[in-house]
Amino acid sequence: MMPQKTMKKSLSIADKVSSLNAVEGSINSPLHRFVRAKKKINQSFDEILDYLKESRRFLIDCEISNQYDGETKRDLKKVDNYLTQVVGIHEVLKRDHMKVAFFGRTSNGKSTVINAMLSERILPAGIGHTTNCFLSVNGADGNDAYIEDTSKNPPERNSVESLQQLAHALHNQKLDSSSHLKVYWPTTKCPLLKDDVVFVDSPGVDVTPDLDTWIDTHCLDADVFVLVVNSESTINHTEKSFFHKVNSKLSKPNIFILNNRWDASAEGDPEMIKLVKQQHMERTSEFLVKELKCVSQAESADRIFFVSALETLRHRMSMKRSKMPQREPSIDENSDFDEAAYRMGKMARRQEFEDFENKFKECISKSAITTKFNGHTSTGITIAKEMVQIMEQILARASSHRSWCTAERQEQQETLDFINSKLEEVTEQIKNKIQNITEEVEMQVTKAMSDEIRRLGTLVGEFDYPFHPHSGFLRNYKKELHAYIEKGLGKNLKARCSQPLIESIDSYKSEMQDQIYSLIPTSACTSTITMSPRTNFAVSYELEVENLCSDFHEDITFKFTLGWTSLVNKFIAPRNPRLAMLLGAAVKQNMYYEPLKERRSLRTIPSEAKSIHMEEEDSEVVQSRYVRQESTNEEMIQTLSRQEEDQLTIAVIQGLSSLGSSTAMGLVVAGSLVWRTVGWKIIAGSAACYLAVYTYEKAMWTNAAKEKSFKKQFVEYASEKLQMVVSFTSKGCSHQIQQELSSTFAQLASMVDSAKAKVKSRIEELDEEIQTLKELETKAKLFKNKASWLENDFNAFTKEFNLTPAVLNTQDSKL
Repeated sequence: MMPQKTMKKSLSIADKVSSLNAVEGSINSPLHRFVRAKKKINQSFDEILDYLKESRRFLIDCEISNQYDGETKRDLKKVDNYLTQVVGIHEVLKRDHMKVAFFGRTSNGKSTVINAMLSERILPAGIGHTTNCFLSVNGADGNDAYIEDTSKNPPERNSVESLQQLAHALHNQKLDSSSHLKVYWPTTKCPLLKDDVVFVDSPGVDVTPDLDTWIDTHCLDADVFVLVVNSESTINHTEKSFFHKVNSKLSKPNIFILNNRWDASAEGDPEMIKLVKQQHMERTSEFLVKELKCVSQAESADRIFFVSALETLRHRMSMKRSKMPQREPSIDENSDFDEAAYRMGKMARRQEFEDFENKFKECISKSAITTKFNGHTSTGITIAKEMVQIMEQILARASSHRSWCTAERQEQQETLDFINSKLEEVTEQIKNKIQNITEEVEMQVTKAMSDEIRRLGTLVGEFDYPFHPHSGFLRNYKKELHAYIEKGLGKNLKARCSQPLIESIDSYKSEMQDQIYSLIPTSACTSTITMSPRTNFAVSYELEVENLCSDFHEDITFKFTLGWTSLVNKFIAPRNPRLAMLLGAAVKQNMYYEPLKERRSLRTIPSEAKSIHMEEEDSEVVQSRYVRQESTNEEMIQTLSRQEEDQLTIAVIQGLSSLGSSTAMGLVVAGSLVWRTVGWKIIAGSAACYLAVYTYEKAMWTNAAKEKSFKKQFVEYASEKLQMVVSFTSKGCSHQIQQELSSTFAQLASMVDSAKAKVKSRIEELDEEIQTLKELETKAKLFKNKASWLENDFNAFTKEFNLTPAVLNTQDSKL
């Protein structure tokens, strides 16, 4: 008897522990594993959701270059798709729970099994067809229980007491069999509901032929199916047909088979009961293993149980009412054997029900984690991998473009250094060339003007204008002559010099342009200049003849060729001007006062040297200054000449007064000797010839002769004056050419400055772009590392909750 007592004691303790677990639950329950997994995967998807939002903002602001805009837009589109997908998963995860669907024929005890698991009479139960619609029992956070009718929109909330009439098949106001009522029961009253478990009760599978609609509406998201059969009979065709349809729509569903009402076997023959149990076990095992092929033969033993849901419900309700585990009456030696056997069978059936619950908890937790989270985890891993690739591509594009920008910046810097190093050299060459050209122009104009001065007689001879010796007519004559010479000389100089000068400017402008363009890269060239001289440019040959010849005084009085003054001027004055003056001849100032001119030329050398440095002044101003300087020099010469003449006159008077007494007698003696030697006839003939010649010349002294003499005197005077301004005119022309070329060079230099500014601006843009790309690369690396961390986090989740890589690969392929 001792072993029997020991067995009773152990059963009592086990019963006590099971009762405590049924009331309070266990923190180590397999169901809690699902709760932890759900919490963890929710955290992971919260993180990946935030990550995708940040990545989307990053891609919106990601500007690498125009050539990569299309790829960036495609990446952004991918991220938007991932974001939509994750938002959907995030919402599903919040609603995810472990769903257990109870099916079977009417009156097999489906509702009673659920009530036994909840340790409370919640669902309507009884004999016959009781449950008329689908009922789902969900956990509620508060202390109030209520129901929701999801068939109405919006769902209607009612008190839990109305459940007995709305869901009971025998009630007059019962709902349709396809209706769905949600029962919210406080989690404080049921530990199972704390772990996100939802129980779904169904009408009997034999009450309606529309099983496909039931399956599509209420079964596809179930994690575990519990087939409740009546152990007094056996599994029939209707039950098998239902699960065949479930198996066709779900891959290997998790099915538990409860042979309920096994307490009916308590009064039967033990050997017969054993055979019946064996028969049920074989048939149900064959159904699961061979027909549905959802479990192996070894696993089938953990899916088939023989229980009494009503006994378990009553026992647990009595334990809750007493709030303490009730001790089973001990079985002593005096107890009746049948009573003891009954009690032993009753405890065995309760233990079987607890074994079913434990296996159910392990199965539903594992199944729910796999079915609910495996696909989402696979999606998270795939998205994380894709984001790693996207960020790697962005990083590669940014790095490639940064390398290109760095190379371009180096090229731009080399271009700028080249421009700076060569510009000074080219500038010096151009300045020297301009100087050489201006010197050549000066020589060319000097030669041309000298030739034109030598041809001045021809030009003046061609002047045709009425001439009269009257002073009034002479003023007009001189004015027209000045204008004619001014125009003629200018026209001849332009004909000889202007075209070559313009060609020289054009040629060197092109040369300068080539030199400057060689410094400027094509990308930095901002403007061009014309290849020909400016249309308003012309070399000016303003000679100011009227001013130069304003002090010209003509001498058109008659002068006899054989007269004393003429002979002295012709034969003596060229050799001895002083003697000619003593003899009464009118000697020209340029003959007698040549030393004065030499002294004047020495005085004007500084002025001429100074004029070399007057290139920046206006030509008219320079010319007027030069003319005033010449006028001043002429006044000085006249003053000096008058002083010399006064001194010479005094010396001649003194000489004549001293010789008067001695020479007078000599002249008388000489005249007497000539008279006697030649005779009076010869003297008279000579005098007559002399008078005839005088009369002829006097008669020939007409206006034409006077005009010719006037022109001859003017040519001599004007030639001398023009020779004085040859240097000034040539320098003025060269100065104009220098200004034109310098202006062109200034334009080209401004182009170089603009090109340099453009290159510098481009370098600054590239520096900013390179810095932006560096920052972008840094951000892309951070996002890549975060995506790798998220991938590792999801992989750690799969390892922690035993999600196999094969399943993940299948899910990846679906994505």
